[in-house]
Amino acid sequence: MSEEIQQRILSMLRRFVSRIHQFRSGDRRDAQRNGLTAVLVCLALIPGCANQPVTQPVRTHDIQIREHVSPQDLYVTTGDEVRWQNLRTDPVKVGLLSHHHLDLVSCGKGFTRLGMVDDTATIPPMGYVSLCFSRPGIVQYNVWLNPADPRGRMTPTARIEASNLSTGRK
Repeated sequence: MSEEIQQRILSMLRRFVSRIHQFRSGDRRDAQRNGLTAVLVCLALIPGCANQPVTQPVRTHDIQIREHVSPQDLYVTTGDEVRWQNLRTDPVKVGLLSHHHLDLVSCGKGFTRLGMVDDTATIPPMGYVSLCFSRPGIVQYNVWLNPADPRGRMTPTARIEASNLSTGRK
């Protein structure tokens, strides 16, 4: 169990015990019963917290968008965050070509619309959007350099490969 969780539980117990002591002597029996209940609840929570998996720190990978996308191929580990950074003076639009792979996504910024993950995102100048990949898979995408014109200039198709194994490639 993490030290932060232990500190929170101890803090809750201290507050509860201090409230118990505020009761009048005639209410002591109820206070003791409530105190015992609180201790039992906290003890029941401890094993659940102790079995939490240890997660590796999330790495952030940047994809820079200018007249082209760099890197063209990106290899990440599941759980990592991928950020598309628009370094242009005009907005751009990122479109994921394999929308059926949206179930690989665990978090993100800019790809949601009405609470649902969308397969496109418009990035303002000097802004970014991001996705985290929770499962292994390959996602291909294009960047439209003029979001208002879907038939206009776009970058060559690029790809992100998420795997469970940490790779040295970037």
